[in-house]
Amino acid sequence: MAFTEAQIIEALTVGSNAAFVEGLNTVTPQWEAVATRVPSSGSSELYGWLKDLPGIVEWTGPRMLKELGSHGYAILNKTYEASIKIKREDLEDDKIGKYSILARAWGRETGLFPDKNSFALLTAGFTTLCYDGQNFFDTDHPVESTPATTFSNVIGDPLTDTGSPWFLVDDMQILKPIIFQERRPLALEFIGATSEYAWFNNMVAQGVDGRHGYGFGFPQTAIGSKAALSEANFEAAFDRLATMKKADGTPIGTMGRVLVVGPANRAAAEKILNRQLLDNGGTNINYQRVKLVVSPYIV
Repeated sequence: MAFTEAQIIEALTVGSNAAFVEGLNTVTPQWEAVATRVPSSGSSELYGWLKDLPGIVEWTGPRMLKELGSHGYAILNKTYEASIKIKREDLEDDKIGKYSILARAWGRETGLFPDKNSFALLTAGFTTLCYDGQNFFDTDHPVESTPATTFSNVIGDPLTDTGSPWFLVDDMQILKPIIFQERRPLALEFIGATSEYAWFNNMVAQGVDGRHGYGFGFPQTAIGSKAALSEANFEAAFDRLATMKKADGTPIGTMGRVLVVGPANRAAAEKILNRQLLDNGGTNINYQRVKLVVSPYIV
């Protein structure tokens, strides 16, 4: 039985949507270990409040109203896409099976897209500025206490260390090291045979598009390092993360909960976290102390 072009397009649309969802379900994203998803309603969002979020104190007089910052650090939303054109002859000849494979691949890539961007930005944090004008991973972030001081969220020397980067993160904080700003989720779209595009080009089109922005949250929620991932350096990172303070100098309550590494540091991380006994037979105090996340996007 011959099918009409409209029936074939409907089959292509339904089949591609199902394949897209199937592709999404083939992956387990890990971005939530390092990033907080923040909804966006414009072309960009301002995060001037990052440095002066007020804490809760005893109410002993009139409310101490503070105005949140509205200028400074902004995250721009960018539009991302992937698309193909399909000859109308392929529809007429019912050659649409290959397009479901592409839709499945797009689904998989869509599921991993925040991973790719979040972990890549985290890795770039040694040379990329955050809201306070310092590199996100730096040795002298300002603390506006009295007297003013600084803090470091780095182990080793980021100017000279050249090893594969690793990170200790508190993933229980409301705002994590990375902000995943979502203006419009990536979704599968289809331009049918009745469109103006099809009339002029004798083709239909299928693709994925969406709008995201990626930027830095609080540097106090992560420790970064390009030094060797040794027991001593891991413990130094764990202790340092526990001492982080707000801009007014009071403790944040951060704690190391996730060790994030790339493939190059997987074995070293597993040696620190997954063995109960040390080489000398002593107890490993770091056994399962934190969760381990290995991301292929950390290089």
